[in-house]
Amino acid sequence: MGLYRTEALVLRSRKYAETDSLLTLLTQKRGKVKAIAKGVRKSKSSLRGGVQLFTHNEMLLYEGRNLDIVTQSQCLEAFTTVQDDMAAMTAACYWCELLDSFVPEGEKDIRLFMLALAGFHILALDYQELVMRALEIKLLFQLGYMPDLVHCVSCGRSLQGEQQIAFSARRGGVLCATCLEGDALAFTPEALKIWQQLQQLEFSKLKRLKVTSSGLHILDEVLEKFLLVQLERPLKSRPILKEIWQAKKS
Repeated sequence: MGLYRTEALVLRSRKYAETDSLLTLLTQKRGKVKAIAKGVRKSKSSLRGGVQLFTHNEMLLYEGRNLDIVTQSQCLEAFTTVQDDMAAMTAACYWCELLDSFVPEGEKDIRLFMLALAGFHILALDYQELVMRALEIKLLFQLGYMPDLVHCVSCGRSLQGEQQIAFSARRGGVLCATCLEGDALAFTPEALKIWQQLQQLEFSKLKRLKVTSSGLHILDEVLEKFLLVQLERPLKSRPILKEIWQAKKS
């Protein structure tokens, strides 16, 4: 046990004791950790600016037996545009929930930290549905949860050129027309192509994609079911974000 300095993203914050906060942090050096910010809810606390939700900070923490303790924190980026818009804030809450749900504690992964940070950067600029699908897919890929999108998960046949395909969240991949099952979800070559493109493309190139509303809707339904199967529970902020997007469209 001892002090360590690291960059950290605040994924979650909740009240703890009378004036403390319990934080869930994604750190550059220690992966996901739980930490106490002592006295941070006091009006004169020197920590307040560096432990807010959706912030990127440089922190000095003391490694405790069960919970680490934030001793110093300097805010590097606050992503204020995310906090000024309800839809953007909900998208950021969903990104935090995704990270908190999928990332195990205590496993250092620099590429994951950089993806998480990039997620906040892009959500501060653009929180549209395609961006959120890209974040979901890139996170799944980074953590090794990707389904088989090339071969039928039932018979093993390559699906290149197939026009009738489905997706089995339970089996973890695509199905050919011959192997369709009752719980399989409707899938299309367009939705499949979008998934593959979002996995590979840099965020700066997302606007180049030509995506129909139908293709994006199918991808959304498939990802929602796949995430549910992987976590074995629904993500709370995802349906709220969908409602906000639908209300904007109407």
